[in-house]
Amino acid sequence: MTGSWGVTVGVASAFGGPALAQQAATNTELELPTVQVQDNTGGFVASTTGVARLPVPIFDMAQQINVVTEEVIRQQNVTTLDQALRNISGITFSAGEGGQQGDNPIIRGFSSRGDIFRDGIRDTGWYTRDMFNIDAVEVFMGPSSFAFGRGSTGGAINMVSKLPKDATFVEGDVTGYTSQGWRTTLDANGKYNDNIYARINLMAQDIDTADRDNVTTGRWGIAPSVTFQLNDRTKMTASYYYQYEDGVPDYGVPYLPAPTTSTSPANFGATVGGYYGNGQPTTPVPVNRSNWYGVTNGPLPDRVTTNTSVATLMLEHELNDWVTLSNGTRYTSNDRMARVTAPRTLGTATNMAFASPLPAQYYNYPVSLMTIGRQRFQTTTDNTNLTNITDMVAKFNTGTFEHTLNAGLEIAHETRSQVRYNLCSQSVVACRTSLAFPSDISATGGVGGYTSFTPTSNNTDMTNVALYAGDQIKINKYWQVMATGRWDNANTEYDAITATGPSALQNSESMFNYRVGAIFSPVETVNIYLTYGTSSNPSSEYGVLDSGTVTLAPETNTTLEAGVKAQVLDGRVILTASAFQTMKTNTRVPTDPTSALPPTVLGGEQEVQGFSLSAGGAITDKWNLTASYTYLQSEILSVGPGSLANQTQVGKQLPNTPPNSFSMWTSYNITPQFIVGGGATYNDDTFANTTNTVYVPSYWAFDAMASYQFTKNFQLQLNVYNITDELYYAQYYGGHAVPAAGRYAALTARATF
Repeated sequence: MTGSWGVTVGVASAFGGPALAQQAATNTELELPTVQVQDNTGGFVASTTGVARLPVPIFDMAQQINVVTEEVIRQQNVTTLDQALRNISGITFSAGEGGQQGDNPIIRGFSSRGDIFRDGIRDTGWYTRDMFNIDAVEVFMGPSSFAFGRGSTGGAINMVSKLPKDATFVEGDVTGYTSQGWRTTLDANGKYNDNIYARINLMAQDIDTADRDNVTTGRWGIAPSVTFQLNDRTKMTASYYYQYEDGVPDYGVPYLPAPTTSTSPANFGATVGGYYGNGQPTTPVPVNRSNWYGVTNGPLPDRVTTNTSVATLMLEHELNDWVTLSNGTRYTSNDRMARVTAPRTLGTATNMAFASPLPAQYYNYPVSLMTIGRQRFQTTTDNTNLTNITDMVAKFNTGTFEHTLNAGLEIAHETRSQVRYNLCSQSVVACRTSLAFPSDISATGGVGGYTSFTPTSNNTDMTNVALYAGDQIKINKYWQVMATGRWDNANTEYDAITATGPSALQNSESMFNYRVGAIFSPVETVNIYLTYGTSSNPSSEYGVLDSGTVTLAPETNTTLEAGVKAQVLDGRVILTASAFQTMKTNTRVPTDPTSALPPTVLGGEQEVQGFSLSAGGAITDKWNLTASYTYLQSEILSVGPGSLANQTQVGKQLPNTPPNSFSMWTSYNITPQFIVGGGATYNDDTFANTTNTVYVPSYWAFDAMASYQFTKNFQLQLNVYNITDELYYAQYYGGHAVPAAGRYAALTARATF
């Protein structure tokens, strides 16, 4: 159920054309769950993707694909990409490190920070992506380099933008938060002479994070777009997206002193010592969830600002009845300033930092007496990306074979410049404070004893050219086969000024990746598939080159996946199950400094294997559900000819890879006007580093929703988040973990016309 007349018009137009849209617009009766009637799945399942070069229906793709639909986003009142992705099990989030805040998802144990796309085009930049202009979020699990290019090892994420429809509607909402704050959005769509459609989305917010002192997020955005139907076969869409953010960043809390890994022959690789003295891995420090260690005032308070602009021109042309051409040109600019405080180096009450390994006299040292260092730095990062993608999709027959062929060319030019200032060192006494009771930093002028304003800087210039093609062939009603390949060439120039002086590096990396698969359909409503694919992680993947890796070939990855997709309950519900194994066979690893080998070689090996189950759709005409469970078994198999210390990582789990994870959201129409819903998220104990010496505990988190449609034009919706007030960690890595918000509620008033 949409709960809004305006969206009903849009859906009616999409499925029935202008006549049906006009009928919906002029109906004076209260329009209720028309979305369920139209798509037969309650709006909880998507049938196609928002990527032009992936023209096959999701049900016929030999890959696990999870979609967070517009209806789920609406019911949960989702505001950011990471909130949307929490609907999909097997995804975790790394905490900001080195100024790299923003969206840092990890899929099936592998970083996907550089694998975020908007309408099939790479979305670069370190920022928190707001959902005010997003219809759906798609996650393509497993290696997807054949479709998206470099990276895409654990998976790729695509956001589908809100673009003009053949409809007329206006929808606005205002939300108030118990954590203090507000948010408002507007979505308006219109048309002129049946060949020009325009849409604009607006957003503004100022929200405090519940139970996290001083952490706030202010944002505003605007996203206009217009579509011109130039003729019966040609359409052009121009769109612009702007998002500004000004907030206070959250670097969370450190971990208790971790044990060390033994290199002695008797217990090689075992953890010894640490805070408890027995080798037990440690958790984040047990302090109040509200504890925050940043700076709120003075000349250099903690602050993050981002300016993101995305300008896009899309052309679509039906060459004939079986070939469609599309071309997309996009320019993205992301400017970011992050002045942050990272909690580092626990110590005694006298501000003496703990040594590593922790001396025995400090085992179980009282947390209430500990002190913490504030590592403060300021980083400015400017990204640009100019991309042009041309796609061709052809559907034709050769004899009895039905082909869906896609091919294309991508050219992209990316730049990045970065400057970093070190403001405060955790070893300086003036930069330290009580762990349990952080002091008011205003007493030291808001800086706390800065150590250096000497900056380090780097600049990157990268050009990427790619060619790709693929064909999915339906042999008969039982069998389909597919094969696709992609060649990328990335040329990168990188220069840096560091404490040791200037450096200039460049490289050229070529990558060829492919995927092959087969689909067997014993009955029309069941697809059983087997697929094998590859991906590559070049040295320049994140826009930084290092002298130790600049000459190395890209890391390579392979994934074997088998699965089944089934339509049940007359097609209202889609069930999926998949089993997979991903191998990274040439991980970059440091070598022993005393050896005659280069400082870094391609000698490591990592493996993640597991299975995933999911269900989504309308169980009845009143009850909708989306749920997923993922089991991951990860292991570092080899570190090559690494140092003795690195060898202790062999046999350990990959960080940010929970063995068990689960996510679920469901809603029920008590009456046509009244909907209630709820969801749950679970993650296992999960290690945060490769030595498996620190971890975040398992957790269950529960949310709930109720909405009432008072008239065809007005709705109220209440959401309650983290109902049990569970203390868990929303983002984490080896240096610190960021607590999630405590319990809070949001009340939304929504009007549609």
